[in-house]
Amino acid sequence: MSLRFRSTLLLVNPTRNPRAVGRLKKYLHQVPGIDIVVPGSKSEFLDRVRLFAGSDYMNLLIWGGDGTAHDAINALYTTDSPGPHDGKSIGFLRGGTGNGIQDSYSVPYRLKHQLEAYADSIQNNLTIDVDLLETRDGRRHLYGQLIGVGADAEVLRQRDLKARVNRRGQEHVRSGFRFYLQAGLSVLFGRRFHERLALDVHLAHGRYAFSGPRVNAQFPFDALELKRAPFMLEIGTRPYYGKLFRVCPDVVCNDGFCDLYVFDFRNRREVVGNVWYIWNGRHGRINRLKRRSHRPVIERYEVQEVELRCGSPFHYHIDGELITLSDQASDGTYRLHVRVLPQAIRFLVPRAYYALYHPFDQILATSREHHEDTT
Repeated sequence: MSLRFRSTLLLVNPTRNPRAVGRLKKYLHQVPGIDIVVPGSKSEFLDRVRLFAGSDYMNLLIWGGDGTAHDAINALYTTDSPGPHDGKSIGFLRGGTGNGIQDSYSVPYRLKHQLEAYADSIQNNLTIDVDLLETRDGRRHLYGQLIGVGADAEVLRQRDLKARVNRRGQEHVRSGFRFYLQAGLSVLFGRRFHERLALDVHLAHGRYAFSGPRVNAQFPFDALELKRAPFMLEIGTRPYYGKLFRVCPDVVCNDGFCDLYVFDFRNRREVVGNVWYIWNGRHGRINRLKRRSHRPVIERYEVQEVELRCGSPFHYHIDGELITLSDQASDGTYRLHVRVLPQAIRFLVPRAYYALYHPFDQILATSREHHEDTT
């Protein structure tokens, strides 16, 4: 296929291997409609994203992992621009250890196929306006699509301890799946496994969504208060985290709700015995196996707002970026507030993903014929 882009800027994660960057430039040599920029630092990368928002470019491609995607989204989206930026779109190439955002939107694996998919999407305007999560914790105001408290945040904390090195007087966290694996085993078999955060969970404008072995049920509410001490708690508008970890399997990216999952595993045996089902998002299977204990091991809620309150400082992650919440509210608690911003940003998505949200769209049949003619 002959690659062809239109009004596109491609920004590369500054930490990408120069050899990999050279391979990318080779693929895009003399390809029309796209400019490649390799920033020299994270601050320059963020500046380039902000400049894109006011530039003549209409499409932004980011080559990096979940952390790079998170940085780009936060640099692009501001409270001054509460919706998709004048038709501008953003897409993500696989360039990290986990690539959860790329998995969530069905981005192909090989670099060549990724470029072909995005060239097709740009030429045929295959975009979806997706929801974002807005978080406030007293000090920070951030945007993302996946938030975690509990075991996965602790894995990130342990990963940072194991992978942290000092280079030229600056601390740096090395990438690589082995550090996540080592950290995960440390959390699962370490002495702190049974430590739990006691959380007051305040939910607004949503419903409790139960999926059982024989029937499904929903309970709507305007407000609901829970007390939980979970193994892990996840809030998401996209399903995948890390390497194909389907932690929020039932989310819809643009329905104006986020899914909140409360994982109530009480011992190592429950986690180890269900690790395959946990990783693949088969929450109903786990609950079915535990139905005789009269408790859902994994609770699911669809809501528009969440507030977590804890009596002590705690860690959470947003799109894999670990954050320590240490600022007290006036009542002495530590609070994390999350709300959904419906269809807040426009994503470029591959044809197969776009088709899921446009099953009766004639543009797919027409553009498919053109796509096949040019292949």
